[in-house]
Amino acid sequence: MKLALLLNRNAGILRGRDPDRVAEELSDVFRARGHRVVPEVHSGRDMAPAIARVCREKPCDAVVVGGGDGTVSAAAAKAAESGLALGVLPLGTMNLFARSLRVPLGMKAAAEALAAGSLGTVDIGEVNGRLFIHHVTLGLHPHLIKTRERLSYRSAWGKVFANIQSWWIVVGQPPRLDARIRIAGRDIERRTVAILVSNNPLGEGHLPYADDLSQGQLGLYLPKSHRWHDLIRLTASVALGEIARNPLLESWYDKEFEIILPERLVQASVDGEIISLETPLRCRVRKGGLRVLLPAPST
Repeated sequence: MKLALLLNRNAGILRGRDPDRVAEELSDVFRARGHRVVPEVHSGRDMAPAIARVCREKPCDAVVVGGGDGTVSAAAAKAAESGLALGVLPLGTMNLFARSLRVPLGMKAAAEALAAGSLGTVDIGEVNGRLFIHHVTLGLHPHLIKTRERLSYRSAWGKVFANIQSWWIVVGQPPRLDARIRIAGRDIERRTVAILVSNNPLGEGHLPYADDLSQGQLGLYLPKSHRWHDLIRLTASVALGEIARNPLLESWYDKEFEIILPERLVQASVDGEIISLETPLRCRVRKGGLRVLLPAPST
């Protein structure tokens, strides 16, 4: 198989390493399995144009992207549109999509698993025509990200502590969303502090990511309380994987639904990127809409 290997030199796991040398080492892993590899290393700001170019020109059978969830999300959208397969090397902090694909989190182990793996398909989400691999969030989460961006940090652990600090700030004065949700043939009206839409239902017993990306459904999650101490409990329990039976969380599952809000524009986090979306938000899942490199089961 002919592969384009694109690495984000600003990815957290590459700090303190020579990215060009890492790219060659990872390329050798794929070459040892008979693949032809063309490696490229780009800065974070240049990754999106490089991914778009590869997906447009299609000089390969698959594009293997090394970076965090934001880089992987951008690559997945372009790959889905072009029909190229996507391989994921988890080089970020959370690596939620890689976890869903069961890609090993070690850089070399991930390359070895993908090099020995196979092609498959998984679902991808869509909101108002924009594709996402993990989530769309409204309310608390976008506020947290915007608050965190005003803080300074220089490492992955620094980002973790900035998240904690931001969360304390945001839960003290949480936003309110007056939402009407059309799902499964009925309208649901709620006042809530947050709305989370996930690409397939979130799994149990671990960080919030889907165990199976081929169920053909979106998950919809709403906190039941706006009190700060409940929000702290909810955050901790969701981080530990208490989802379906969480007493502080409402959840629904369907292949499509609509979120209606009073505002014409709303700030949303789409796979961690803050963007403005026009309301209503029309969400649906593209069943098998993304071709991927799946890791070899034996690894």
